Amino acid sequence: MDARTLRYFQAVVEFGSYSRASEYLRISQPAISRQVDRLEKELGKALFVRNSLGATPTDAGRLLFERSQPILRQLDDVAAEIKSGVGGPTGTIVIAIPPGVGHFLLAPLVERYRKSFPNTSLKIIAGYSGNIHEALVRGRADVACLHGPLPQKGFKVIPLLEEEVFLVGKRGTLPAARPTISTAELLDLPLILPSRSHTSRRIIEERAFASDLTVNVMMEVDDTSLIRTLLRKGLGFSVLSQGAFQNEIDRKGLESKPIRPRMSWPLAMMTASGRPRSEPLEALMSTIRATVRDLIARGDWPATHLDR
Repeated sequence: MDARTLRYFQAVVEFGSYSRASEYLRISQPAISRQVDRLEKELGKALFVRNSLGATPTDAGRLLFERSQPILRQLDDVAAEIKSGVGGPTGTIVIAIPPGVGHFLLAPLVERYRKSFPNTSLKIIAGYSGNIHEALVRGRADVACLHGPLPQKGFKVIPLLEEEVFLVGKRGTLPAARPTISTAELLDLPLILPSRSHTSRRIIEERAFASDLTVNVMMEVDDTSLIRTLLRKGLGFSVLSQGAFQNEIDRKGLESKPIRPRMSWPLAMMTASGRPRSEPLEALMSTIRATVRDLIARGDWPATHLDR
């Protein structure tokens, strides 16, 4: 098992097809197939189920994909550091983060971090917490900020803050009788929400269960930018944190209303506890905690600080 073979294997997993992996790697399809066949013989397990639509990893293939990703990234980081010849750590660190959190955190975090590690690159993965959790577990991210992660063996969770969330809809369409909206009124509205694999949906479902009510889900959309587009068209309502609708277009087209009793979701930082951490990664995690603390203390991020 060598790095080149693992890279070929990973490309087939990521593209779901030998032909598309071949196009991406600019290597003939038979060459990729020979390397994967050799890997399957070495491991004594089939790594893919092949069909007319492409190639789907088996359980063994998914395990190899998840475990080999951080190894290959570490090799890339070492190679980059040696080739660069510059002082200080190099390489790439991948951070996964919800877009609403990124609105407050990302710019000050990057600005502060790059003062100490100017030669370390950052790659940002954005999405709902379910996607972020998957990226972390599969080794595609080194550290993640996500809402309400559940305890999981092999991963460390550090609470950061708690954010209030609001009913959000097209300007002029929210119920106008009172300055706030009750849980019952919220759940009766036609809601556009992410699927149940995501924390924000889970928290809303838990509120409904506690009130012996049901959630009126008109549409499931696993992308906050698409949800905001639908909201601006007046096609439903959603529940979002302030950071998720603070760009100029959304401020003009959307409005929000507090939910009572107050609804909020916690944000935590999560990383694998069993994988080695480089100096830049340790520093990034410390910088995330310090940046969150300072933003809240200055009033730039309306949230309750949980990190002690």
